Amino acid sequence: MIDISQSYIPDYVRAFRDLQAPLGVVTVLGNHDRYTGQDAVIRGVKDAGQVFVKNGVHVIERGAAAIALVGIDDPHAWRADDPQDDDIDAALRLTPSAKDAFRILLAHRPGAFDGAAPRGIPLTLAGHIHGGQFYLPVIGWSPGRLITKYVMGHFTQGTSQLYVSRGIGVVGVPLRVFVPPEIALFELRRA
Repeated sequence: MIDISQSYIPDYVRAFRDLQAPLGVVTVLGNHDRYTGQDAVIRGVKDAGQVFVKNGVHVIERGAAAIALVGIDDPHAWRADDPQDDDIDAALRLTPSAKDAFRILLAHRPGAFDGAAPRGIPLTLAGHIHGGQFYLPVIGWSPGRLITKYVMGHFTQGTSQLYVSRGIGVVGVPLRVFVPPEIALFELRRA
């Protein structure tokens, strides 16, 4: 959300404060939020009226249905495709009341899917890689593959699904080639 400079936080708050989301906006942090100053970013998230979740859950109930948004912290140590087992387990331990709810894992890094799928979490939403910023469609390669097998798009493992957003920003070189920015919109329907 925020990249390196805390001077961006007021713009973030202004941009998101007036967002109309009837069931709320739930946020987890990424690596650049930590580089910027985690406490300042969390204050900005809360000032923008968002719910911050770190190794915990935010349950949304509507009628007889419930969705448990399970949010995990961005790992402090770098490891390619880290399944973040400890973070997921910590969050799930805090969710006994959400046991029957449809669970969605919110993780900055897509490798967490490898921890979510074996635990029966049906949907994981992640980002982090910016789609690799460069993509060679003829051979289907992106430099993001040097970091993760989940660069962008939709993936499945058994009955679990992952969506990795390309996001709207860049890191390093301010350029995208065949990787347009995106804000993904999902419509969930009861089966």
